[in-house]
Amino acid sequence: MEELMREALVRLDRIEAGLGAPQREYLDTEAAAAFTSISSVQLSEWRSRGGGPRYLKLGRKVLYRVADLREFVDSFAREALQ
Repeated sequence: MEELMREALVRLDRIEAGLGAPQREYLDTEAAAAFTSISSVQLSEWRSRGGGPRYLKLGRKVLYRVADLREFVDSFAREALQ
């Protein structure tokens, strides 16, 4: 079972690389939404109310670090019951 999980993770990494994971370190809201599959409206709501991924605000520009987006999405990972 563990071997299957490792194999699946390796395949997912290859798929992500093949899909053109962002080469930039910072993404605007639209790019962050596409990267995480979370709507830009939801990201905006979280910025207003809290609870979303970390972001930077440079003047009016909102940017998300790819590493912070990955960490946020990974925080929802759960182990399967056995």
